[in-house]
Amino acid sequence: MRSPLAAACLVLAVAAGCSREPEGPPDLLLVTVDTLRADRLACYGGPPDVGTAICGLADGGTRFAWAFSAASHTAPSMASMLTSLYPSYHAVSQQARSALRPDSLSVAQVLRRAGYHTAAFVSNPVLDRGRRFGRGFEIYDTRMPDHERNRRRAYERGAEDTTDAVLEWAVRRPRRPFFVWVHYQDPHGPYDAPGAAPVRDEPGEPTLAVLERHSGLGGIPAYQALPGLHTQAAYEKRYLDEIRYLDRHVARLFEGLEELELRPAVLFSADHGEAFGEDGFFFAHGHSVSLDQIRVPLLWRPRRPGPSRVLKTPVSLVDVAPTLLGLAGIAAPEGFQGRTLPLDAEGEAADGRPIFAEHRRRVAVIEGDAYWTREREPDAARPWYPGRSARLAGDAALPPYAPAGGEPPALEPILARFLAEAASAPPGALDAEVGDEFRAQLEALGYAE
Repeated sequence: MRSPLAAACLVLAVAAGCSREPEGPPDLLLVTVDTLRADRLACYGGPPDVGTAICGLADGGTRFAWAFSAASHTAPSMASMLTSLYPSYHAVSQQARSALRPDSLSVAQVLRRAGYHTAAFVSNPVLDRGRRFGRGFEIYDTRMPDHERNRRRAYERGAEDTTDAVLEWAVRRPRRPFFVWVHYQDPHGPYDAPGAAPVRDEPGEPTLAVLERHSGLGGIPAYQALPGLHTQAAYEKRYLDEIRYLDRHVARLFEGLEELELRPAVLFSADHGEAFGEDGFFFAHGHSVSLDQIRVPLLWRPRRPGPSRVLKTPVSLVDVAPTLLGLAGIAAPEGFQGRTLPLDAEGEAADGRPIFAEHRRRVAVIEGDAYWTREREPDAARPWYPGRSARLAGDAALPPYAPAGGEPPALEPILARFLAEAASAPPGALDAEVGDEFRAQLEALGYAE
């Protein structure tokens, strides 16, 4: 059954006389999700009923088995996706007043100059226009009517309202082709999905203490605390319920676009992962560039379905912007650090280039099936501590880490060269146009300087 909103959209669209297969450049849709671990989706080895609509995006398209964000915080990760620059180069960090460098060119700017209508619908307050995330977007919708359960000054927008906003725009879109970015806040904590069935702690399960802070190290972050729940299993169930809730509204988004006779080319991903006990952190992110923090889903749906593919070659979210431009027939600007994704490649891609992830204290490199992470400045008394490595295998579960040794691995020279080159990038300035209300929200989220 069509929702009332979708039905109204259809009537208006028919009156506007839109066509199913417009000539010329393709419509483009980038969908990103906050805090979505790949391995909790059915197509990445998760429960079979979790993320079915999301996974269905790759039917007739491509699922990237090993995709990595450039950071484990939302703002730097999304900045890397939009600008095809690693965090050291675009200057956005988790800090409230960090902003894109004035000379950083976003994919929205390039597409708008090429004649695209550009619109964004974001639901996380850290993606504020004052940090220059709205650069290149004719519409930058940041309406966030809700607040978190435990942080009353932290505003957000749920998946239902986000989907409604996009479909309302789709009816009245001024022209085509368009580029639309949709950022869903779910399943970011607290894991409190509307309509979810009650969950309780099972007898005999180990319990976790509720912390006074939000770090998640050794217990339940203060902002994540849910009444009566103290076990990891209970919180994992609630997290899966968040993904199921999101999945329903992702499905509704694409059903609504279909009813409007719109079928854009789609890239779907997440900004970062979430810890569920890894490294002693629970229900948290942003503390490292470990695999649980930076591995993300990445799915591609073309306008016209073809063979379904799984690509196991590691890719980075800095590849998203040049890929979108390539779909529009536009060359990537000089300075973009990503590459066009092999959307239609068969099997493995012959691409052995390294990719990187950054944190204020830690860095990581992936090349081929090898992963290596360490502190930015290793402790001289304990060489390469707490550096560790892993081998990517299969396309589902996270691999175990190899024991840390006293000698640097083969990837260390590559990582050292990246850090040396990044050190020559101009320093970023804390020059975001941050209002008092936004600053209060960032302080509530723990992102104040």
